[in-house]
Amino acid sequence: MAFKWSSFSRRNSKKNTSRVWRIGKIKMNKTLRVPVIVFSLILIYGAVSFIVNHYNPIRTTSAVQIVTDDSFSTTGYFIREENVIDIVEGDTVQYNYSDGDKVAKGASLITEYKDEDALTVSRELKNIRDNIDQLETLRTMSSTSTNSSQLNQKIIGQMNAISSEAEGASLGQIASLVSELRQLALKSGSLEGGTDDIDAEIASLEAQAESLEQRLDGNTSEITSPYAGYFCESVDGYEEVLTPDVIEDLTLSSLGNLVNEKKSTDSNKGKIVSGYTWYFAAQVSDSNAEHLSQGSTVKLRFAQVNQDVQATVTSIRDDADSEDTLVIFQSQEINEDLISMRKQSATVIVASYSGLKVPKSAVRMQDDEMGVYVLSNDVARYKNINPLFEGEDFYIVEQNVTGNDSLVAGDDIIVEAKDLDDKKVMK
Repeated sequence: MAFKWSSFSRRNSKKNTSRVWRIGKIKMNKTLRVPVIVFSLILIYGAVSFIVNHYNPIRTTSAVQIVTDDSFSTTGYFIREENVIDIVEGDTVQYNYSDGDKVAKGASLITEYKDEDALTVSRELKNIRDNIDQLETLRTMSSTSTNSSQLNQKIIGQMNAISSEAEGASLGQIASLVSELRQLALKSGSLEGGTDDIDAEIASLEAQAESLEQRLDGNTSEITSPYAGYFCESVDGYEEVLTPDVIEDLTLSSLGNLVNEKKSTDSNKGKIVSGYTWYFAAQVSDSNAEHLSQGSTVKLRFAQVNQDVQATVTSIRDDADSEDTLVIFQSQEINEDLISMRKQSATVIVASYSGLKVPKSAVRMQDDEMGVYVLSNDVARYKNINPLFEGEDFYIVEQNVTGNDSLVAGDDIIVEAKDLDDKKVMK
């Protein structure tokens, strides 16, 4: 049987072009693409315009009271009238003054004992003399003026105070409380035994003191102060270099030269700072020096000192060859920390301001006056402000205690909002 071929049919390889545009499962004729896109853009633009024109975000911050300083940092040198003196060191040496203590000319600065036994006797003698002083004070008090029960309550209270201080390891305070407790105990005993017992104990203690004084006779030597002033146990080599005599002609360059003239120090030397006045010669940038004026009062803040020190600007000396200025401060405040300082970093507080903190972004101008809007019960209200200090991004403004038109602590300051106006409802 002969094989018969089927009739050949030619297919068109070119596909028919579809006129349908699909968006997901939605079918759309391609001729509608442009109108749909245009309509969508118009719809989006309208929605954005509506939001921009009608949405009004409001951001506020509370008006809080703060204290801030107009200050800058500097480094300088203390200049004082200082007199180097000879001192001694050792196990049998007793200092009668601490750093910063005021001493009179001829006062016994240091007592040197011949040996350990003499030092022990001296300490016993001091305790006895302290007890005698307490008893003599007690004897002058009228025993009939004190109620026994009240005195017992004071004794119990003193014991509780000593217990509290012991937990806090305040040894200095404990010694003072123990001394007061002894006086109360002695007074309590005097209510029962009268002053005769006190007189007898004083006589006994005086006899012991006289015996100890005889044992000390010839076994001690004293180092007295040749000057009146304030005692300092150590020297740093600048005592004869940085003196008040150099103040009149001092410049930045000469201060640097003087610093390089530091003398060698001796551990067996101390000093007496004479007088009350000291100086602080500081290197200050020209921009910071513009905030100062000769004769003005500032505060110096040192890291090692608990309280700010009041000082006067005595001289401002600009250096034409430098971007810095020599400023000389003068003060008469002295304590144990200041007495031994030489080169120190300090914060110079030109002024302190207390008021309400207002962000600069919230400030508005009306009739050439500064003010802010505050939000009160969804209503914007304009309030004038009086700036006291300008910071980098804020003002410190005066706070008025009363007045609806004045900014007060707690007001919600409007920092961000659109179309602000006085008494406008903000929703």
